[in-house]
This record gives sequence, structure tokens and C-alpha cells, in this order.
Amino acid sequence: MFAKERLDDRFARLAAPRRFGRPEDVLVVGIYRDGEIIGRAVEELRRSHHRVTVRLGAMGDPVGPLADVTALSHLSRGKFQNVNDLLTGQEGHDWLLVIDDDVELPAGFLDVFIEVCRTYDFALAQPAQTRYSNANWPVTKRRSLSVARTTRFVEIGPVTGVRADAMQRLLPFPEALRYGWGLDFHWAHVMQTHGLRMGVVDVVAVKHVSRQVASTYSWDAAQEEGRAYLRSVPHLPTSVAARPLRVHRRPLSRRRPD
Repeated sequence: MFAKERLDDRFARLAAPRRFGRPEDVLVVGIYRDGEIIGRAVEELRRSHHRVTVRLGAMGDPVGPLADVTALSHLSRGKFQNVNDLLTGQEGHDWLLVIDDDVELPAGFLDVFIEVCRTYDFALAQPAQTRYSNANWPVTKRRSLSVARTTRFVEIGPVTGVRADAMQRLLPFPEALRYGWGLDFHWAHVMQTHGLRMGVVDVVAVKHVSRQVASTYSWDAAQEEGRAYLRSVPHLPTSVAARPLRVHRRPLSRRRPD
């Protein structure tokens, strides 16, 4: 497995774009309990050539190194309820990046992620998760020898990128959802209805390993909330999370126009 991971990383370095388009305005939001891992992610995101604004919310007291970007503290609501609060008054960005506090980003993440999304016209996207990550759905796991995959599904975490035109259709997030389960299958319906593309970016796979899914909340409560939510909204079936529509393998540095 370690050898396969190293091969994936080598392909990612060779296949990633070498040139990047105009800088975009990117709003990064996230909620944290422990600021160590998300602090490293913020440092990485700030190294991008894009114009990055960071607004974080703390479940407790703000962590020292993150104090300047912690807009809210002592939060007690669900993830997307808290994210809605962080988004209040934040309009006019080209991209929204929602990030969990237990994910490690590869070097150069944001520049490559946005360039790949531009190339394949992804309006809603996520980085793939490495082989050792706690991924829930098959399509979110990194695929070898793949730059990116066009999909019908993008998960609600651990990192989700939303382009401005998708923001108009997906925001604000549902206030009644504490855990967010099921939201991604409603997103799939909305994106399909409006003809907007979704994808998973393999060349900037992230490591999501520090916590098991539902380790900080009730699995049963999240499932029941998700089932109730999906009964109330149009959505696509869970089968859309099983496989991609198309795999893009040609390295971007050598890619010919479609």
C-alpha cells in the first residue's frame, strides 16, 4: 500500500499544471476544536497566488496562532449551521472552500485545485482522499493515474470547493440540518438540474485520518436526520457516489484542448 501511495504522489507531481490562470478571490471557512491541523492547512492555503480570505469558527476559545482569522468562538451548533454564520456578510467571492479541522493538504493545494476545476469546468468539487483516509464513499477515494474525475457526487467534507455560480444555488445551507448527512445527494440533484459540473480532483488528494466519521457526534442521530431531510427534498440516489462519469488521465501540462 505504501508503494501505491508513493506512485500516486509521483504521478500527481508529474500531472499537475505548471501554469496558473488569473488570481481568484477565495473565501475559506471552517470550524475547529483543535487548531493544530487546521492551522497548518491555513498556512498552506495562504501560500497560494490566489487572494485568500480565511474565516474560522472555534468550538471553544480561539487558538493563539488562529486568533486573527477566528471570527466566531464557543460555537455549539452543527457544522453547516455554523458555516452559515461565518458566511454572513461575505459576498462577492469567486470560490468558497469549506474545510474540516482534521485534514492535511498537500503542497501547492489551492493553486492546483482551482486550475483543475477551471480545466474541467467543475463548479462543485472536492480533492480525493488518500488510500489511508477515512472516506465514506468509493468515488471520493483517490484513483491511480487520474488527474480528476467528473462525477455526479461531491461529499460535504472534509474539503469542499464551491464556485460562485454554484454558491447562488446551494447557499445558504439548510438551517435545520445539524449534521449535514444527506445534503450531498440534494446537491447532486441541484447541480444536475442547473447543468453544472461536479468532480473529484485526484492530483491534490488530501489526508483525512485524525478522526473516524461520527466520532464527535451520534451516528444514529445523524442517519435519522439525513433520512428525514432526504424525504423532504429532491435528491439523487446513493448510487451516484459509487463511480465517476469520466476519468481524466492526461497530465495538464501536456493536455491538448478538448
